[in-house]
Amino acid sequence: MNDYLISNQINLIMNKSPLIKKILFFPAIYFISLSAWSQECIVEKASLQGTYTGDCKKGKAHGHGKAVGSDIYEGEFKSGVPDGLGTYTWGNGNSFTGKYVKGLKEGRGRIIFKKEGGMDSLVEGFWKKDVYIGRYESAWKVHGKTGSIRDVDVEFTPDDVRRVKILITNTTGGVKTTGGGEMPRFKVDHVQTLSGSFMRMTSLESHLKSTEASLMQAEFPLRVKLTIAQEELDIEFFESGSYTVNISINN
Repeated sequence: MNDYLISNQINLIMNKSPLIKKILFFPAIYFISLSAWSQECIVEKASLQGTYTGDCKKGKAHGHGKAVGSDIYEGEFKSGVPDGLGTYTWGNGNSFTGKYVKGLKEGRGRIIFKKEGGMDSLVEGFWKKDVYIGRYESAWKVHGKTGSIRDVDVEFTPDDVRRVKILITNTTGGVKTTGGGEMPRFKVDHVQTLSGSFMRMTSLESHLKSTEASLMQAEFPLRVKLTIAQEELDIEFFESGSYTVNISINN
């Protein structure tokens, strides 16, 4: 049977069979609708505008997807911008893997810097509103304290001094003993080094209700457990620099 006769028979079947028309018609409508839907899925960031494949909501990239423009991002989107975990790759090959909030780097992540003819370099740490804040989310952390230690407030300065100054304040004021004298002021009685090191400790009575101690020539990260009378404070310092630790004790 020649091609002409075959073509005529196919046309005849198509004209006489509404069911076949429907079978072929609906997939065509589906693909047209899918194409239109994909085109309406907007990515807000200009450098990612080009092609997008992935989840959409109300005409914007929302959920998991991949956007390719002058830069590339694959990961979680919300309302058309990166939001959640993902990897962003710039046109020069550098990439960031981590968390985004409203299109900005936020929290833990890492950046890989591509180097032509050399080894790539890696920066890991924490970001806040797209700004790198360091290897640690905070320069210090209190791991534990006993009940009478009311507040622990730390000031950090990134410098080369490498000192931890500890100021202890009795928040109850002078308390009279049975003999008529005042209760002894709180001071650092013992320092247990859990990690890192320091060369020496100096002590100073600053005023009526406070005492001061300094851990000199510290090597960081430094974690110590301070014994103050019957109280204990377990605290760690991550970044190299100077710290002032204000401890309030209510006895």
